[in-house]
Amino acid sequence: MVAVFNKELLSWYLITLKLKETVEAGVSRCQESPTPTGNLSLVSAQQQADPWKNSVEVGSDNDEAKTICSDYEWVISVRDKLEQARQDELFGSWSKLSIYRIPKCLQEPDDKSYIPQIVSLGPYHYGKKRLREMDRHKWRSLNQVLKRTKQDVRIYFNSMKELEEKARACYEGTITLSSNEFVEMMVLDGCFVLELFRGAAGG
Repeated sequence: MVAVFNKELLSWYLITLKLKETVEAGVSRCQESPTPTGNLSLVSAQQQADPWKNSVEVGSDNDEAKTICSDYEWVISVRDKLEQARQDELFGSWSKLSIYRIPKCLQEPDDKSYIPQIVSLGPYHYGKKRLREMDRHKWRSLNQVLKRTKQDVRIYFNSMKELEEKARACYEGTITLSSNEFVEMMVLDGCFVLELFRGAAGG
C-alpha cells in the first residue's frame, strides 16, 4: 500500500492520467481516417482540446474525438494559409505595386471616365489603334528633349533599361510587352509628359 502524503498532488496525478488516456484515444481515431494533411502526430492535451489556446477539455466519446480531429485539421489549414500569405508578402511584389487596373465593376457605369480617349500613358492601353495618332507627338517630344539637352538617345534608353525590372514591378498583373517595347514606351511617355509640363508652365 502506498501512503498518500498530499491528497491534492494525488488528485492532479489522477486527472493527468485520465487526460492522457482521453487524448491517446482521440489521436488514434484521428489517425485511422485520412486527412488532407496526412496522419496527425501525437500532440499535447492542450492542442487536441483547443489548438488555439492552452485550455484543456476532457472528452472520451466518439463524437467528441471527431470534433477534436476536425477542429485540429481546420486550425492547421488556417495556419498553412496564413504562412502562405506571409511568404507572398515576403517574396511577392505586393508591396511594390503602385499602379493598379480599374476594376470592371467601376468601369461599367461610365467606362469613358477610365479608358483613355486621346492619349495613353503606360502599358495598360499601349498599342491600341485609336490612340496611335498621338505616337508621332511622343516622338516629337523626345526629339525636342534631345535637341535641348544635346544628348544621345542611347543614354535615355540605356538608363531606362536599368530601371525596367523595377518599373514593371509597379504595375498590377502581367505586362506582355517585350523588353524593347517596354523601354521605348517608358522613354517616349516620360519625355511626352515632361514636354507637356514644360509647355503648360511656359504658357
